[in-house]
Amino acid sequence: MPHDQMSPAGPVESPWRSWWSMAPFLGCCWVSLLILAAGEGVTLYLIEPRFSHAAQPLLGIIGAAMILFFLVPFVGLTFITITAVSGIDLLYPRGRTSITVKVLFPIAATLSQLLRIERNRLRTSFVKVNNALTVAQRRRIRGDRVLVLLPHCLQIDVCNRKLTTDVGNCMRCGKSPVGTLVELGEKYGLRLEVVNGGTLARRRVAVFQPSGIVAVACERDLAFGIQDAYPVPVYGVINDRPNGPCVNTCVDMELVEEAIRFFRQKDG
Repeated sequence: MPHDQMSPAGPVESPWRSWWSMAPFLGCCWVSLLILAAGEGVTLYLIEPRFSHAAQPLLGIIGAAMILFFLVPFVGLTFITITAVSGIDLLYPRGRTSITVKVLFPIAATLSQLLRIERNRLRTSFVKVNNALTVAQRRRIRGDRVLVLLPHCLQIDVCNRKLTTDVGNCMRCGKSPVGTLVELGEKYGLRLEVVNGGTLARRRVAVFQPSGIVAVACERDLAFGIQDAYPVPVYGVINDRPNGPCVNTCVDMELVEEAIRFFRQKDG
């Protein structure tokens, strides 16, 4: 199914494209777990001769703790992988510590550097996995307070309007995507904010307290923004940069509207 179609469940991609786009992040996570298991096995093998017969119960306790330390992320990653790939919600309730956000992304990022995986490819994969998890949890998500966060680089560089102060200052001249996005926000009754960095984005999220966020940004800002916004569900849309990073960027309007419709269909 083409990326520009919309199912009742939310934005969708073809199964092959979806698998391929999520593979770098999920693959790095699974390799990280295998490395963890191997490290625990070697550690147990090296310390075992140091324990006398009388200390065998202590060795058993250490072994059990290692197994538990492995099983928790293993079960979590298994549920995350199945949910992301199949769309079946097997995740724990939102609001608790997220294995994906708090543990797996930093580990995967470190491993990807060792494996020479291009950084933005991993970040794109992380965003894809996050989006898949967000769509899978559609039954839990309210859509009554949706915030659309836009990067200031969507504004054409010769424009002197202060959009980070009030997006309503946009003259809708058609020279940048912002005017069209403002109209889209009015169509769906959304709160739009243009931000120039993570600090301002976090402030706007804290003030508005949205039930869902549609975020447009580059791979790096989306990856960190998703982590900052947790547990608020975020659907990320990666911007296009025909003129290079952070200047006169643009975005696929159909993808943005698909994400908005996903949240908005939860309203009422």
